[in-house]
Amino acid sequence: MFDREFLKQFDWFTLIIVLLLFCIGLVSIASIMADPFSGEEASLADYAEKLNLYYVQRQAVNFLVGFAAFLIVIVFDYKIYKYVIKYAYFFIVLLLLLLFVTSRVRGIQGWFRLESLDRALQPGELSKIAIIIALSLIVSDSMDKYGKLTGIKTIAYAVLICVVPTVLIMLQPDFGTAFVCICIMVFIFFIGRISWGYIGTAAIALAVGAPLAYRYVFSEEQQWRIRVFLDPTLDPQNYGYNVAQAKIAIGSGQMYGKGFFSDGTLAQLRFVPERHTDFIFAGIVEGLGFVGGTVIIVLYFLLIFRWLYMALRLKDNFAACLVIGVTGMLTAHVFENIGMTIGLMPVTGIPLPFISYGGSNLLTNMIGVGIVENVWMRRARKH
Repeated sequence: MFDREFLKQFDWFTLIIVLLLFCIGLVSIASIMADPFSGEEASLADYAEKLNLYYVQRQAVNFLVGFAAFLIVIVFDYKIYKYVIKYAYFFIVLLLLLLFVTSRVRGIQGWFRLESLDRALQPGELSKIAIIIALSLIVSDSMDKYGKLTGIKTIAYAVLICVVPTVLIMLQPDFGTAFVCICIMVFIFFIGRISWGYIGTAAIALAVGAPLAYRYVFSEEQQWRIRVFLDPTLDPQNYGYNVAQAKIAIGSGQMYGKGFFSDGTLAQLRFVPERHTDFIFAGIVEGLGFVGGTVIIVLYFLLIFRWLYMALRLKDNFAACLVIGVTGMLTAHVFENIGMTIGLMPVTGIPLPFISYGGSNLLTNMIGVGIVENVWMRRARKH
């Protein structure tokens, strides 16, 4: 099950970057959620009175749960995923179906409320892991047999595996998580060296299907979000409000920022909606400025490129697909979250990995990190 020799192959670079991002997020939540500072605070006690550590404490617990899951994931040989994924996948789909008999939270039927634990579970987040493993198994089997992902039946089956939970997530409606699921599939298909003919067909289908989806599938609210994304002046006080306020906060940070725990920042004054979750990047850049925002983006890029390097070094196709799937999940989250915060992507309500407050997302990301470490530690093993 677990050989201590594997610990010698542990990738500490990955864990250090993850811990840095988490610590940045924890300090950011503490600063952003504090009562506005007046500038007259003279002692640590004065500052402590202004702090609101409720979300900090909960996020710390979220991380401990995620880290426990991370440790469990790295103990068992990743090959075991091939035998349990069928059951895990159907269980996740069942949870997604059961969500439709629950009440809505923030307009979305995406959470199971665990009242006794004062927590909520978001199956849509965990479905990303199920999709990564299921697609990795299908694509790697084709690569082992034919050297690449090929065959209409195999590709259609892989697409179906991704589409089923993705459609259920879209019906919640949660287009941010659905976007991530599609990105995971694209990343795994690319490492599977899928034919450019299939890519071209998919591009044409997307070009034809996107306008139809906008017209007949998207709700009026989602249509307005896209319109406001294309022209922010259409509705600055409603659908465009979040992005407008986020941009103001980011701009106010200028080059070096106002600093954390400083005099009444816009995030502390609640001018930035969802300031500790989806739009936390705006609060961070307000505090740390352009330089701080750039450092965070660089940390993400270092992690992404490290994982890409791992995927290219792996000789086991299943292992490589797993790593590239987790990489696709992280890349999609970072690209969409920061993009929507600065107005380069439509607002979909998606957290910033390891930084935003949220238990299900942090759990999913830590499981993803565990999968990457699991694969990397066992890379030298004879297959």
